[in-house]
Amino acid sequence: VQLIFFLLFSFFSFLATSSKPTVFPLMQCGSETANTVTLGCLATGFSPSSVTYAWSKAGTALTDFIQYPPVEKSGVYTGISQIKVNKEDLDAKQPFKCIASNTAGDGEGIFIVTRKTSAKSYKYLIAPTLKVFSSCDGGEEVSFSCFAKDFAPKQYEFKWLKNDGVIPHDTYVDQTPAKEKKTENGTLYSAASFLTVPASEWTQDTKYVCEFKGKGMKGPRPSVFMLPPLEHTRKEMVTLSCYVKDFYPKEVYVSWLVDDEKADSKYGFHTTKPVENQGSYSAYSQLSLSFEQWNKSDAVFSCVVYHESLTNTTKAIVRSIGSKTSQNINLVNLNMNIPETYFTQWSDALEAEKDNMAEPALTFILLFLITLLFTIATTAFKVMNPHVWI
Repeated sequence: VQLIFFLLFSFFSFLATSSKPTVFPLMQCGSETANTVTLGCLATGFSPSSVTYAWSKAGTALTDFIQYPPVEKSGVYTGISQIKVNKEDLDAKQPFKCIASNTAGDGEGIFIVTRKTSAKSYKYLIAPTLKVFSSCDGGEEVSFSCFAKDFAPKQYEFKWLKNDGVIPHDTYVDQTPAKEKKTENGTLYSAASFLTVPASEWTQDTKYVCEFKGKGMKGPRPSVFMLPPLEHTRKEMVTLSCYVKDFYPKEVYVSWLVDDEKADSKYGFHTTKPVENQGSYSAYSQLSLSFEQWNKSDAVFSCVVYHESLTNTTKAIVRSIGSKTSQNINLVNLNMNIPETYFTQWSDALEAEKDNMAEPALTFILLFLITLLFTIATTAFKVMNPHVWI
């Protein structure tokens, strides 16, 4: 009987002093450039001290982990296990799992990792789509709504005008906060402004205007280069290329003119889709024509580029070329990746080489003339004095 009581006492004492681990998943706060990440499994508040760890990913057991001896404090223990994993293996759909077990039970920790993505923002000013609506129900007031959709950055300003005069914001104007929308290229914003005026101010001769002004850096205006044909003159077809580079945003329109008239169906032309490179865009446009059309002495072919970065005074950028003028353009435009100083040095070197070649040639000619004169003089002397030897 005493043995039974002793065993029962020991069992209940064990239950009173034993506890299962509480697990906290830990992740390394280290360099973003490292290829591996250290995950930690912190088990706390367990007793007795004996504890085992098990790591897994998507149900597959992992064995390459480290387990440290537990530390006792206030009658309970704390232990930790670590494992190194590749960054590429971190996947929210297949999380890592750590289980710490002792005689009192199991504690589980799950590592749900979402990849960090840097918030993108548009580098340059994006103009919105602007729409204005009016509402008049026959009452005492008239309402106008101005919606600006998909602009960037967030800083902006609405302005209402009545017959070209600015309406103060503190009178009839109300405005909503900007709402954001995440896109693959960055965050776009939309906002609205509302104008309410007495119906008596809405007459036939009254004009209300909504203006939207974005606050940010305008995109760079494109650089345009006209490339002469690369084909030999005996080819039947000739291709002119217009290179439009370093512009933003990506929307661009390129047209071709022949003698200041829009190119018709006698010519073939197309423009490539803009290609992004380090925050700006580039595109090519080509015009195909016959050699006969190209070789006209007075024909002028023009590439016209329209882009929103161009100011009101500069509606478009125009580059022109003709068969008689293409020789001067080849040197600059066909080698755009080579600095202009290179051509200066190359031209200077060519001229210097010509000068260096001219000096020996002149010396040779002088020596030849001297030898010729000496020969003539010697021959004449012999004829006049046949008995004298030279």
